[in-house]
Amino acid sequence: MLGVLGLILLISILIIGGDRGGMSLVALCGNLFFLSMGIWLMAEGVPVFLVIILIGAIVSYITLFYQNGSNIKTWSAFIAVLVTMSVLVFVVQGVIWGSRAGGLNEIQSAGEEVLYYDMNLDISMQKVQVAVILLSTLGAVIDMAFTVTASLYEVKSHKPDMTNKELIESGIRVGKDVIGTTINTLLFAYFGESLLLLSYLKMRNDSLEFLLNSKILFQSCASMLLGAIACVLVMPISTVLLAKMSKIKNIEKGENEI
Repeated sequence: MLGVLGLILLISILIIGGDRGGMSLVALCGNLFFLSMGIWLMAEGVPVFLVIILIGAIVSYITLFYQNGSNIKTWSAFIAVLVTMSVLVFVVQGVIWGSRAGGLNEIQSAGEEVLYYDMNLDISMQKVQVAVILLSTLGAVIDMAFTVTASLYEVKSHKPDMTNKELIESGIRVGKDVIGTTINTLLFAYFGESLLLLSYLKMRNDSLEFLLNSKILFQSCASMLLGAIACVLVMPISTVLLAKMSKIKNIEKGENEI
């Protein structure tokens, strides 16, 4: 069944997306390879934060440059993503360490399956939780950054006489238009992922107090909120970067190289 669904997706992307759809599939395969490599490196004992930095930078580079070329909109988005994720890593680390939200949640540790887990792992579960939040947030941050820079790129190419102030204001307006849908996407993604587990907790007749203080609810809500914060932060950063870079190099219609 998974093979059939994958084949349907492949055919749909190639028919509708054409050459760009094929490029997105290649980029997706590359990202999956490096994400799998990151999991293997963490399991082998490589420092988690080093893996996060390397894999995050590689995935961002493949997603932006392979599909869209090297130009000021991709460079602006790439730098904005790196800056945002560098700030976010300290915020996420503080939240996870302060709440001790790493490791197994109530569902994972309640059943007999926990007997088959090896608890003597030479890796910090809190660091792994930081990696999970950052990597699950990365896609939405890249999408937000490139949406803003691509929109401003088109605005600047059609109105090259715009000042930096006007360009930044235009970027903020674009960001305001898409931030609502982005946050809704994050909300429903995390909530939908946890819906069955939350229903299971409710069916066990656990109290509302227990549910609200459960680790599973905290992990989902923290991931959603931190992802939303990152998407909001990357919006002005990418806007300012594109405005500054467009000032250094004038945008001409049809320009592809920086």
